[in-house]
Amino acid sequence: MQPKQKQISRYPSSYLHTVPHKPFIYQKCWRSKNPIFDDMLNPVALSLSPSCHDAISWSPDGEIAIAAGEYFQVLTPKNGPDDDAAPNSTQDWLVARVRANLFTNFEWPSYLPGNRDDFSVAADLSESNVVSLAWSPAGLGKYRRSVLAVLTSNLVLSLWEPIGLKKQWTRVAVANHMFWPRLPPSQDPDSHGFRKVYIRSFTWCESLKPSMPTAGSSFLHSHESRWGIPLLTVVNDLNEVMLVRVRRSDPTNTPSKPYDLQILALYCLKNMETKGGRVCSESLFKKAIRERQRTTELSCGPWQISPSTSPGNFGCAVAMIAAVCGTQLRLMKLEVTIGSSLGETSQRYMLVTDLTEHPLDKLNEKWACHNIAGPLRWLHTRSSTTIALAVGAMAGFIAISMPYAAYTGSATNSNAIGFHDYPIYEPETEDNKGRQVRHLEPISAMLTSINQESDTCKLHVGTLGGIGLVTELRQLQSGIALQQPKWKRMIEEFQDDYDEEHDLGGMSVSRIWGLASHRNMTAAIFTSHPTDMIEYRITSDDRSMIVFSDEGEPTRNAQAPFVAHIPDGQASNHDQTGEVIRFVLPGDDGNIETDSESQRLVYAVACRAIVGEGNKSLRLHARRSLERLAVVTGADLSDEISKCNSEPTPISAKTMDQLAGPGGHLYEKCEVCEAAIGWPKAQSAQCANGHAWERCGLSFLAIQEPGISKYCFVCRKEALDEERVACVRGGKQGRTFDALFETFDTCLQCAAKFQASY
Repeated sequence: MQPKQKQISRYPSSYLHTVPHKPFIYQKCWRSKNPIFDDMLNPVALSLSPSCHDAISWSPDGEIAIAAGEYFQVLTPKNGPDDDAAPNSTQDWLVARVRANLFTNFEWPSYLPGNRDDFSVAADLSESNVVSLAWSPAGLGKYRRSVLAVLTSNLVLSLWEPIGLKKQWTRVAVANHMFWPRLPPSQDPDSHGFRKVYIRSFTWCESLKPSMPTAGSSFLHSHESRWGIPLLTVVNDLNEVMLVRVRRSDPTNTPSKPYDLQILALYCLKNMETKGGRVCSESLFKKAIRERQRTTELSCGPWQISPSTSPGNFGCAVAMIAAVCGTQLRLMKLEVTIGSSLGETSQRYMLVTDLTEHPLDKLNEKWACHNIAGPLRWLHTRSSTTIALAVGAMAGFIAISMPYAAYTGSATNSNAIGFHDYPIYEPETEDNKGRQVRHLEPISAMLTSINQESDTCKLHVGTLGGIGLVTELRQLQSGIALQQPKWKRMIEEFQDDYDEEHDLGGMSVSRIWGLASHRNMTAAIFTSHPTDMIEYRITSDDRSMIVFSDEGEPTRNAQAPFVAHIPDGQASNHDQTGEVIRFVLPGDDGNIETDSESQRLVYAVACRAIVGEGNKSLRLHARRSLERLAVVTGADLSDEISKCNSEPTPISAKTMDQLAGPGGHLYEKCEVCEAAIGWPKAQSAQCANGHAWERCGLSFLAIQEPGISKYCFVCRKEALDEERVACVRGGKQGRTFDALFETFDTCLQCAAKFQASY
């Protein structure tokens, strides 16, 4: 890699030059100098200053979160005039600025500082700035969206999601609350009770996806079987690593507690003695260091799932958890057995977990001489027979590669463990020409991006001194030199503009604060600063830039990162209306539920097949269901049954006598005039007196009440919000109704996720 040569004019060391931090506005068409970037997202300028390393996180839904001191900002891509429109400028992002350091007394009560051993300036006297944030896997939050986890400097981890019609970001859970039952009865600081509830670091595990449910029941569908089981790993101030299961609560049962957090496993990281220590093993100094070691980094590797062995078992999953405790790298083995029980409308998974020391943790002599600082990232592909762990260290990083047998702990051959040291050097300049100078700035950004189409995995590294590097998994394992990524070249263009604007003569640097990826796109956030001089600025002058790049082949479609994501097991290339009809209508050996709400839903879905479907098999299915429904309820459905053999035909509204007769609960009534509602079209409803309503995009029922709907993010299709309906009507809407909304949780037409109305 040949670094870019610059003419640098240095001031005398005794001369201090002050440069005001002006608002950074790029005036040149930087794309004209970079034709390779024509199809990428435009850079975004923000009025903020990142407050931590890895200060950016990109959710599976396309939302970007940035840590900015007392606040965090969320950038949501707007839905343009086209269905697949992607953001191209700052005006095409919805920007929400949320203050994260305001807590109620219930969320986080005020504690008096502890004694000398337990007192922490960061936790007790800090301004609670954001020090880490990360999005959960998709499927955890409302409408199957991601939830944002935010860790503040007072060591409180909270979950956030948008609430209400205006999508106001609200703290919906505090993870520290799950430790309160474990506190001793007294709050004596000597009991270390406060250190049990402080969270030092956290990481989201990959979604744990069980094996597909066994056939034989129409209600074995669960959103966790498609989206996966979300798991969170946290470590407290006593170096206790815990696996936490996060579940969204039923709003009808616990409206004040949106999320439930349950500790599944716990493992205490004990101090490990290493050979060749630089401090006397029996000294008071080393004892003080050992007592004050904290775990600052966590990372959970990918799941290795073995198939199920019994009808009630859905497989066993194994993963390795890496942690940075003090300056040591520690490894743990996490084993999860997935069980199941049939719930009322869906499959409910039960997890039996075991968190223990990993056998490879005893082989730390290979990397014990390195000053481990983090971050930690895993590299793996489908076709690779090995997996690698990249670990940030002083003035560089190390790469540990291992076969999957060693990763799962089934084999402990130390000769099979690969180890490479990657020091980071300063770019070549006139002052250091011909010699390599170690780069001493810490690694502030590390990212693993996986391209599913090409089955490649790349590691991106960025430092606080502006160094950017990238390499593939195969190159990392063979020790090949690292290359310069595209986003680094984009940052250099902005740095040149900043340098020319302030006439710095090359004395400038771009600090990289974080890297994030979404599908095949990479985002990098950075700030520009002068060097060898005093920089003064105020908070209102804070400026950060986000650039986007595609590290693979040039992207032909810039909107690709924002196309709707489809969960596993759900088709995306055709309309899902037929699947809903087959799911709701009972099969040849199925039974019709006895509750009136389920029977009303079966009737509505059968009418939808008559009015809007030309598929003969669906219409024949609807005919058989109506015949059985007429036998069960005693309703006269001869008119609907006679229309199942013809082309799509409207269904007229019933008379008042039919509403009062046998099976009258099957028909929908107008809430304005109490008249029956007919089916003039597949998407609309109209009563006998002319009142028109929109029909739900999932259940095909008429939507007659305000404020009980949700909307597709892309096509704006309206559907009933099952949670609001349950709250308004005081309970469940029937077994079939609940199973339908549990199984089909995305738009039937475009497969995009739902959201509350603006």
